Amino acid sequence: MHIAIARFPAVPAEHDKDFRDWFAWSNDQLRGMVGLRGRRLLRAPDGSYTALVEHDSASAFAAMLKAEAVSMIHRGLGPILNDRRQAMSYDVLVDFPTPDGCRCDGNETCGCEGAAAEPGLRLVSAGAVPTAESCAGDDVGRP
Repeated sequence: MHIAIARFPAVPAEHDKDFRDWFAWSNDQLRGMVGLRGRRLLRAPDGSYTALVEHDSASAFAAMLKAEAVSMIHRGLGPILNDRRQAMSYDVLVDFPTPDGCRCDGNETCGCEGAAAEPGLRLVSAGAVPTAESCAGDDVGRP
């Protein structure tokens, strides 16, 4: 997985709603983009905004940046902010597996997404922590 983190400059108070509306609109423009896993707007206690963008890979992120939709999105941000955002991107090296990222194949083999995920894990119930049990008898797909 590849993650980009963008820190936005201070949003003028009179543009705060416009900024949040722009972000929601931009999510709609990117929906269905190949390799895009998620895009979130975060607000810190000091009122500053950061975007967290998740992709399948660095190449999927690079391809998204070349899309016309991204150019249009960036143009829409210009009238709202007085400065440019600062962005960094990262490759995920170690991940914490979640129930949504774990799957069984119906042949007593289960696995969870993430570099730290242990093969052969079984979810004991929705939202529960995976335990090291066999997944024998599970249906194909979700445990």
